[in-house]
Amino acid sequence: MIGKKRVWVVWLLLLSCMAAIVLLWKVDAPSGARLTSASQLDSLITDTLHDHHIAENRVRVRTVEIDSLFSRNIYTVRVPSDFSKTSFHYSLNQKLQSYQAGTIGHVQFPERNLRIHLLVNETVHRTIFLNSE
Repeated sequence: MIGKKRVWVVWLLLLSCMAAIVLLWKVDAPSGARLTSASQLDSLITDTLHDHHIAENRVRVRTVEIDSLFSRNIYTVRVPSDFSKTSFHYSLNQKLQSYQAGTIGHVQFPERNLRIHLLVNETVHRTIFLNSE
């Protein structure tokens, strides 16, 4: 009688361990990084601009008041015609994903200028215009 109980306990422990292993592999851990302020977005943008060797004198920032509680910074960046706007967009999006934010890009033809909107919780918080010279 005691032997059968031990066998059942061993089997239940084995099944529990297997279920725990499956859950560890299948369930993604929540990302710990969160944006705590809008200035973090500005810092990520500045870092990405620096990573792509864009000088500060090529960047113009203006603030647009949306309402009494919300304003949006708009970055206008002059880049050389051979600058890879897609690589910049990709790099910025990679940085933002770890903060549970993202980007949407729009290309304006025929100029081939890129407009990037930075989204946090489905709301546009920043806009970047990459304009070719």
